[in-house]
Amino acid sequence: MTTSDDIARQEPSEASAGVPASARLLLRIVYIMGIILVLLFLALVGGIIWKSTQKAQPRPPAPPAMLNLGLPEGTDIRHAEIDGDRLVLNTGRLVIVIDLRKNTILSRISAGD
Repeated sequence: MTTSDDIARQEPSEASAGVPASARLLLRIVYIMGIILVLLFLALVGGIIWKSTQKAQPRPPAPPAMLNLGLPEGTDIRHAEIDGDRLVLNTGRLVIVIDLRKNTILSRISAGD
């Protein structure tokens, strides 16, 4: 008669002899998945460490784009006022409203000919 101590002392090949082949296959798959899980976890930790130690290269600021107001040559700007992100230019005959963030002309108001 075999006792529990005898079963524990058996060699792995003898112990697995009574286990069906499908159970052995599933056991191998579980071991493989466990190894893959550990490797992926180590890759995740390595990626986090690598990302935290790498510094991004600073990008130089883009030069501001030139905005053509379309004013005739020799026109003087008599008054300029900034309110938030809007710039208002007054030439005496024309008032121009400019959006400074988008660098676009919002409106032109003519005072007459």
